[in-house]
Amino acid sequence: MTAAAPTPPDLILPALADLLGCGAGDLRPLLPQLIAAWTAEDGSGAIALRRTPRADLEVLGGARPGPRQTQVALTLLRAAMTSGATLSAYADDALLPGEALRRLGWRQAGQFTDWRGPLPTLDAPVPEGVRILPLAAAEDLTVRREAQATYADRLGHTLVGDTDLIPGAHGSDDTVGHVAVDASGQGVGICRAWLDGDTLTIGSPGVHPAWRHTTLRHALLRATGDAARQRGARHLIMQAWGDTPAETQADAELGLTAATVTPIHLSR
Repeated sequence: MTAAAPTPPDLILPALADLLGCGAGDLRPLLPQLIAAWTAEDGSGAIALRRTPRADLEVLGGARPGPRQTQVALTLLRAAMTSGATLSAYADDALLPGEALRRLGWRQAGQFTDWRGPLPTLDAPVPEGVRILPLAAAEDLTVRREAQATYADRLGHTLVGDTDLIPGAHGSDDTVGHVAVDASGQGVGICRAWLDGDTLTIGSPGVHPAWRHTTLRHALLRATGDAARQRGARHLIMQAWGDTPAETQADAELGLTAATVTPIHLSR
């Protein structure tokens, strides 16, 4: 039986990178967010716990595919659960099979959905008391930070730093993406956008809890879609984390197809 050995987070980066199919240098910016880590002593897996905007810690990594994958994943997850924290994990059969999570009593609490389809035409009015502006017009990092924080209670989202908020961060197009501000100037919604030829890629719009009962989510999507259409976009990829069942249903009614659905589980 494989044992799980505690490992300093900085020393686990090569093993994690190998599992995730990236370079160790790609993961180094995450190092300040890593709390603890474990390695399977026979090299068959590795996991680390990452801070999130919520109270849970996200499990990164997992066990290599093969006949022992579930057993190795169980060993690593049991070690991580000794932390006493609430843990979250993507039920990805390539790393952390849903069977292993369920055997430990974890429950599905959300999902990641990769929606794809034609760029929809929406009839979604902007709620009274809110303005929707191109992100390029929101140069104040405070407004951008407030808007980005509307995702903070949603399962599956990650911590955001100033380098993630600056104009054009990670190749985003701020002339296409949009932000919503309320009467006091606070950022209460956001839709980041990437344009590649005739395809618009966005994250599911983030909306402050106080505005989630309104049409603001689809109004942000409409504004971003309209701007992209003027640039020749015809297709949409929307990546959604932690949306409610009602929001998921609303997205399906836009004529989009769920190309990928990955459950997200919580340890308690």
